Amino acid sequence: MARPRVRLVVTADDFGYCPRRDEGIVEAFLAGAVTSVSLLVNGAATESAAELARRHSIPTGLHANLSEGRPVGPARRGASSLIGPEGFFLGKMGFREAVAAGDVALPQVREELEAQLNCFRELLGRAPTHVDGHQHVHVLPGGQTLSWA
Repeated sequence: MARPRVRLVVTADDFGYCPRRDEGIVEAFLAGAVTSVSLLVNGAATESAAELARRHSIPTGLHANLSEGRPVGPARRGASSLIGPEGFFLGKMGFREAVAAGDVALPQVREELEAQLNCFRELLGRAPTHVDGHQHVHVLPGGQTLSWA
């Protein structure tokens, strides 16, 4: 009896964070060490990373981010439970603490994640191959998990 074929998927996240990191990720993909990437749509090099993904036909997913940088959705325009006074996300621990304290409005989380998904579609012209979370923000304190449903 034939054994089922196993395929190892190695995903490089933080694609779009900065040009130098992106160069290394593409180099690893071309060498066969990486099989896919996860794109930060609010990264400093998002547009160039999207172009690299298209040029090299890299399977690309969304690296959902609620902890670093600026939001891409409605929260970027002001008062939101997701951002601090300077307009940036609260940080990894700040976000977790705010969730644990009940200070994060889950409808605002949904709006931001939908905005990131829409931004991804605009950048790449298609849906992501997968979705994962930057700094594990998709896993909330107390075992809660963010859902797209």
